[in-house]
Amino acid sequence: MTTAVPVAFVGGHGRSGSTLLSRVLGAVPGFVTVGELCYLWDQGVLMDRMCGCGKSFSECEFWTAVGKEAFGGWDQVDARALLTLRKAVERVRYTPLLSAPALAPDYARKLRDYAAAMSKVYHSVRTVSGADVVVDTSKYPSSAYLLRHVPDVELKLVHLVRSVYGVCYSWSKTVARPDRDGKPMPQYPPARTAVEWSAFNFLLDALRLRGVPTRLVHYEDFVAAPRAELAGIVRFLGREVSDADLAFVGESSVELPRDHSVAGNPMRFRSGPEQLRLDEAWRTALDPRTRRLISLVSAPAIVRYGYARDLRTGN
Repeated sequence: MTTAVPVAFVGGHGRSGSTLLSRVLGAVPGFVTVGELCYLWDQGVLMDRMCGCGKSFSECEFWTAVGKEAFGGWDQVDARALLTLRKAVERVRYTPLLSAPALAPDYARKLRDYAAAMSKVYHSVRTVSGADVVVDTSKYPSSAYLLRHVPDVELKLVHLVRSVYGVCYSWSKTVARPDRDGKPMPQYPPARTAVEWSAFNFLLDALRLRGVPTRLVHYEDFVAAPRAELAGIVRFLGREVSDADLAFVGESSVELPRDHSVAGNPMRFRSGPEQLRLDEAWRTALDPRTRRLISLVSAPAIVRYGYARDLRTGN
């Protein structure tokens, strides 16, 4: 009998600290983080981009072993076909169908095929790593909804939220990507980011209403008290944690090991001591007009997720 793979899905909007949180979780004994697994087929298998360990995907011993365990090798699976399937089923605009796939039989068939392939990946990650819990930081609501259909996976959602003002400001900055020869990450206007921030968080909230075990985590709280927040998350995920397990977490820093994140924020390449500090540069960097626009677009979600104080000071 196949045992279900416990998957801790870190969901939220980009630039909310999900890479940091997933890496810290992955450093806890019994946990393994794989980064943004939704990009496995394109950025990993097909484009052969850099793994978090610093090697290319094809040269990474971990991912080579995962491919062999799952499919007999990555060359034994049609990655382009699976990427096409992912794009056909796992996008935010398909969330209504992910909630009720029976309404569209052709979609439901594609969903079953893709979910079956991903089940092999999650099981192989657990086997190769020897971990109890797989941490997936794909973030997108659609990726979380997909996991409800992946066979033999036990989903728990770590819903990570950061102030929308900070998220909007972060997406306006230039951030270089070492895995793409310094090419900057995309930049988006505040209005678009604010709309997405509200939509993503409300969609993730709906999973809680559908019975998915969920823990809401505020980025600001995690940075302020990382050890306490991490201990609470680990207990939520059904694992006991000791002081020794969290010895790598200080009052305002963490000691990060190398890991095998397949995609994500450039900080996934850093290892060693990492200082944790609350980045609230938006309070002075965002002009009043932009702050008012963000407030107008996101007010209901700002209140819902505990940032009413920012709503008052963000104008």
